[in-house]
Amino acid sequence: MPLLIGTDDGLFRVNDIPFERGDAERVLDCGVVTGVETYDHTDGVYVASETGAFYSPDGVEWTDLGVPLGDRFWHAGQSEVWSVLAATDGVLYAGTNDPYVYRSVDHGDTWTELKGFRDLPSRGHWESPIDPHYARLRTLEHVPGRPERLVAGVEAGGVHLSDDGGQTWRDRRDTIVDDVHQVLPISEDVWLAATGYLDHNLENLGLGHAVGEGGLWRTTDAGDSWNRVDAGNDFSYIRCVFVHDGTVFFGGGEEAPPAWVNDSHDAALFESTNFGRDFDRVTYPGEPHEVVETWTVHDGDVVCGSGLFDVPDPRDDVEGRLMRRTDDGAYETVGRLAANVSRIASID
Repeated sequence: MPLLIGTDDGLFRVNDIPFERGDAERVLDCGVVTGVETYDHTDGVYVASETGAFYSPDGVEWTDLGVPLGDRFWHAGQSEVWSVLAATDGVLYAGTNDPYVYRSVDHGDTWTELKGFRDLPSRGHWESPIDPHYARLRTLEHVPGRPERLVAGVEAGGVHLSDDGGQTWRDRRDTIVDDVHQVLPISEDVWLAATGYLDHNLENLGLGHAVGEGGLWRTTDAGDSWNRVDAGNDFSYIRCVFVHDGTVFFGGGEEAPPAWVNDSHDAALFESTNFGRDFDRVTYPGEPHEVVETWTVHDGDVVCGSGLFDVPDPRDDVEGRLMRRTDDGAYETVGRLAANVSRIASID
């Protein structure tokens, strides 16, 4: 069964795992991959990246979806696509690092900006750790059973909600920490969120950069309120949470990416079989420094990818790693790539 592997150097494909060095074929030269999405309700795979958003029916041939980019002033850097969503009603959404939300009802032939997202009151406080003037719309999700309800997670600017397909938005920044990396809806009302350390309020008080609490958060009222579920966890810089067969998985770091330049950090991997009442730390290849960034199920097995991401000075000595969870709960390396593994998806 083929596996698509998003890296800091494009999208790769392998026919199965494990695989040998050099077996991975680059099928999309798109720079840093920021999202790889497949859905039960529609065929094909969608990719978000620093060069745009793409679609493929088979993971081999790719079409540029033409998400609008490039309206920044020349000195402000390049616009990038950080999230893509194919909703159950056939509508496509894309989020950029401007940050804007776009909507297409004709599978990418035309796009319309949902300008209500610009009207959120807290927008003036948003920023990203890399680009201080432009936050990243890192995650766009629809709520199970409610295709018109959208959830947007901003790095760094909190979580925001729409009940009408993105036409209007409710500002919910005050309900959760600023640095939102992922929102994972489990049901209509229960969602999880993976967060990092950038806290604008603390930074504005002069308390330092990236000194927030981060952590894994849960809402049981559809985003009206959030509670941290990993209280006391020192490895609370979390990029992704994953749920499969009743087990919650996440990896975290003790420090934010600036500390990863010289390996002045530790990382850990956790599992919970009681939906966060407690977590067990498990060992994995790549300890103590590689951070697990992405998860999927491939041929019935849980698979994850790791590396060191968003470091101010990219490191040539760090490779990406694919790992598989075995039947006895151990993790084994099943492949290496030359660049960080940031997104993976299994395809038929």
